[in-house]
Amino acid sequence: MSHFTTFAIAGLGNVGTFIAEELLKQKGAGKAKRVVILTRSLGDEDKYEPYKRKGAESLAIAAKEMTVKLFVPYEFGSPTESLSSGPLSPKCKTREQLEALDLPYALIFNGAFTDRIFSARLGIDPVGGKATLGGDGSALVSFTTRSDVARYVAWILTELPSEKLVWKKFQIEGERASFNEIIERYTAKPGKKVDATYRSTAELEEAIRENPGDMKSVLLLMFARGNGAVGKKEEVANAEFPGWNPKTAIDVLSP
Repeated sequence: MSHFTTFAIAGLGNVGTFIAEELLKQKGAGKAKRVVILTRSLGDEDKYEPYKRKGAESLAIAAKEMTVKLFVPYEFGSPTESLSSGPLSPKCKTREQLEALDLPYALIFNGAFTDRIFSARLGIDPVGGKATLGGDGSALVSFTTRSDVARYVAWILTELPSEKLVWKKFQIEGERASFNEIIERYTAKPGKKVDATYRSTAELEEAIRENPGDMKSVLLLMFARGNGAVGKKEEVANAEFPGWNPKTAIDVLSP
């Protein structure tokens, strides 16, 4: 059992709700003593908009003052350690803040959230019959569902000893495949057809120059450049959770 038994979750956004649910399950199983969820009231969203891109530096300072022993920053996605600018750079600043504070962290990288990336909103919508991809669509990407990420996070936090968590990086994936491969597998099923279009890296770069906040183009360019995988295959830490059985993209697209 882990040395960590009390957990605070700041926000229930993209993946936070799933992690809260899994930690509460661990509490019910006697693996955690206390789970605290930090939230704010709904409404007046415009007031909070300026803070969205500031990262969690202030939260890190508050955590240090409260003698938190391990901080799991909102990394997830693909590794961001080399980013110094762009919409994802606040993640780097948070990590640097934690290091400056000497507040140990554990980083979780899981690639694309399978249950979010395939959507009409992002333009990669096999179920809707259309997909816009970056480059030629052949670059490998790590895919993991939010529920699988949450199960992994809750398990390692409550089961692994602290020395295997502090200052550690966990690169995990439900599967590794290209968008082309996933679309090919999906359309192999009877009655499934996807019209795929491709945006060149030059086109994506120009779109980002014109609008640095264009997250759709940022993501497509990241995938096209081969930065969608969490690392080398030998770096993947799925085995740290022996009972983990994450879903594949096809499990999500054709349940």
